[in-house]
Amino acid sequence: MVVSVFAGELLIMLVLAEIRALSLWSGALVDASVLLVLLLPALYFFVYRPQARHLHERDRDATALQIARDKLEADVAARTAELTEANSRLETSMRELAATHLEVTLLAEMIDLFQACRTSEEAYAVIARCAEQLFPGESGELFVFKASRNVVESVARWGPPFTHERCFEPEECWGLRRGRAHVVESSPLASLCRHIGQPSPAASLCVPMMAQGTTLGVLTLQRASQLGDASPVRPPLRDYERLAGTASEHIALALASLNLRETLRHQAVRDQLTGLFNRRYLEETLEREVRRAERRSLPLAVIMLDIDHFKRFNDTFGHEAGDALLREVGGYLRTHVRPEDIACRYGGEEFTLILPDAPLEPTRRRADELRQGIARLGIEHRGQPLGAVTISMGVALFPAHGTHPDMLLRVADRALYRAKEQGRDCVIVAEQPPEPDRPPPTAAGHGPDAE
Repeated sequence: MVVSVFAGELLIMLVLAEIRALSLWSGALVDASVLLVLLLPALYFFVYRPQARHLHERDRDATALQIARDKLEADVAARTAELTEANSRLETSMRELAATHLEVTLLAEMIDLFQACRTSEEAYAVIARCAEQLFPGESGELFVFKASRNVVESVARWGPPFTHERCFEPEECWGLRRGRAHVVESSPLASLCRHIGQPSPAASLCVPMMAQGTTLGVLTLQRASQLGDASPVRPPLRDYERLAGTASEHIALALASLNLRETLRHQAVRDQLTGLFNRRYLEETLEREVRRAERRSLPLAVIMLDIDHFKRFNDTFGHEAGDALLREVGGYLRTHVRPEDIACRYGGEEFTLILPDAPLEPTRRRADELRQGIARLGIEHRGQPLGAVTISMGVALFPAHGTHPDMLLRVADRALYRAKEQGRDCVIVAEQPPEPDRPPPTAAGHGPDAE
């Protein structure tokens, strides 16, 4: 192409050289035109074309850079969204972990407190305090079966008050009937338990408590229908199902353990026939009460009483009737003494009463009232009257008749023996301590009843 341009220019110059008529200026103009024609290709190849190529490459690089930037921005936005979502999930996990840690801590504290509880009443108080922290803002109640197993009774409650039944039959609770958690929240198929009060709550949860294959009761949660505008957003009550199930398991095990311990303790200190305290408990308690009376300078009375002619009852009506007689007398004593008094079966047909802070004369009158009350019992066995029941009683007082538990028992037993010698069915107050060599009373009964 360059050769063609130069050849064309050379031809033009030759033609112009042959034209003589052109003026000097016309020749100069022609020369300039020729020179311009010669320079244009050089400018094109050596100036314009490299610059055009450079501009094209720059536009291409700019386009590529824009595409890369857009892609990077998209990647950054996507990564930011992923990080935001991951951070949100992490925060949720941290909150759930913190809530789980709190739940585990509270459950562990509740279990630890259960270990220190001595009675079911103490455990019920622990349950109410811990449940209020486990289920914040929720109303709840703990129901346990009564001994008859046909009624469930409220023993602990927490949270805002709500209407409810304090005592109901097991058939009224769907949780007890189904043997698993029963939630009523928004499902139209869920049936509200009949023991739930009116107006109906917005949601309710009933979790039966099982231990060692036995249903001990039910744990219930209720949420009020109306919440104030300032009330915090709370999770659905269904979310508490797992926690309530775990709590009910621990509560059931604790209550079963306490019931077993109470049963064993009752068997250790109670007489199985009469329900009164046994002789072992009498000896331990009398020693404690004597020391307490001595420290406080207070009187302490001991009454020994014996059923008159008990052997004759056994021989006439049989041993079952004799056991029925002992149960009736024991039950009367148990229900007709002060709460602070201690009624014990000493052995056989003999009983002992310990009366703290009881002066002599009021004790003697109280003993006579018990004697008259037992005489009016009118005991029957299998529809057969057992006849009149009389008792003989001996009274001793600390410190007038003795300062040691064994001495008080011997003095009271001596007074009881005198009451039998004087015709039975009477109350005798001790006069003086027995001789040092007199043996303590035995559980086999007294001489006059050995007939």
